[in-house]
Amino acid sequence: MKRSTTWILMTVFPLCAATFASAAEPAQRLQRATGLWKVTPATSPFSWEICVDHARDRLIDDDLWSGFEQECKIESHSRQGDSYQFASSCPDAGLTGTFKGDLAKAYTLSADTTVQVNGKSEVQHTELAAVFQGACPAGLAPGAKKMRGGMVMKSLYTDR
Repeated sequence: MKRSTTWILMTVFPLCAATFASAAEPAQRLQRATGLWKVTPATSPFSWEICVDHARDRLIDDDLWSGFEQECKIESHSRQGDSYQFASSCPDAGLTGTFKGDLAKAYTLSADTTVQVNGKSEVQHTELAAVFQGACPAGLAPGAKKMRGGMVMKSLYTDR
């Protein structure tokens, strides 16, 4: 199935799901501290809170590209201090990203998804900022997301 910019826009933000496993070694996975995280995209009005379980967290899969671990291959990566960069190839797309910050307190993510549309490269830029909020509230299961407005999405961890 070909991905398009419209499909990515419709999938990445409203569904807000993505992972980092079979495509990457466990040491390369970006895993947040256990607890409640508030994630705010700079390029979309759809913010959310996610109840993270560190052992099952997959930041890229859960907040950027659903199915990343199964669909994509990390082509290159590097880490310097509190910054991590990667470039990957995915079906009909390329995904590059930079994470900065502390995955126990706060971080930012900047990512570019490149797809071919009618023979031309189109780039979708995504920026997210996330801040640790403390313990998860009662009733919000690990892996569940609470969207702005109150809608709760089921746990992303059911297959982990």
